[in-house]
Amino acid sequence: MKGTRNSLSSLRIFLTAAETLNFSRAGEALNLTQSAVSKHVAALEDRLGTALFKRMPAGLRLTYAGALYLERISAAVRLIDEADALVANPASRVALNVAVSPSFAQFFLLPRLSEFFELHPEIRVNIRPRLLHARDRSERFDAEIQLHTGYVSGMSAQYLCGREMTLVAAPSLLERHPVKSVDDIAQLPLLKRAQRGYGWDEWRADVAPLWSGPAATAPEYEGFSILLPAVLNGLGAGIMPLCMVLDHLESGQLVRPFKETVEGRYGYHLMQPRPNVGGPYSQAFCDWVIAQGQALNIRTRRYSGMG
Repeated sequence: MKGTRNSLSSLRIFLTAAETLNFSRAGEALNLTQSAVSKHVAALEDRLGTALFKRMPAGLRLTYAGALYLERISAAVRLIDEADALVANPASRVALNVAVSPSFAQFFLLPRLSEFFELHPEIRVNIRPRLLHARDRSERFDAEIQLHTGYVSGMSAQYLCGREMTLVAAPSLLERHPVKSVDDIAQLPLLKRAQRGYGWDEWRADVAPLWSGPAATAPEYEGFSILLPAVLNGLGAGIMPLCMVLDHLESGQLVRPFKETVEGRYGYHLMQPRPNVGGPYSQAFCDWVIAQGQALNIRTRRYSGMG
């Protein structure tokens, strides 16, 4: 552990071990023996005076101290790598890893991302389609854009857009099944979203409290990236974030039968790990996303008459 080079080497070994939670697999990834990885980690633990891993029969688990250390060291090593790359090759681009809800990436981020690159040609963004829940918790991201209520342990959350929701359908569907009042909803094929948020119960409580809601057998679609095309193709009516369907409403591809706007609990949020050690490039991306989200939120509220 003497010297900066050895210290940094041990830190990289720790990061790989934390990612794989297995000394043997970490050794394979680093072209080291299992014994060498174990010795480096043990020396690091000895220097820190605390255990970073729990050695289990089935593998490794991070201790609380190990999880804290991982959070800070992964960001620090990434900044060192960025500094090395920029000095060695000034024309190189910094890479940010961003987890994004697939639907948000499709309707919001990807159509606008070229604007960010024009402002920051030195930054490269790796887009990873991820949901906040049910994923590999060892993955680390500089920022995330997720559909959520905004309260996540260990992360800050900045609201972008999406709390306003509305019932939408394709004009062709409404021609076959005219809707004049809430009583006519039952005549429509109704589509459900299989994930959290934007449920019929929340919409019904505000617009049609006496209606029993869609049948239990109503078809479910996994996420807006699937639900929205289904609605656009006239397969049924669905509850959608107003910000996501603004262009379709203005072009006439979709219609709001009741012209209603219901404000729900869920929305798209920009999330960053705490403490925020992402550096200036990550902050530049986050500032840009926040500005874009605020502009879309203003447009949405004006369209709905709420702003």
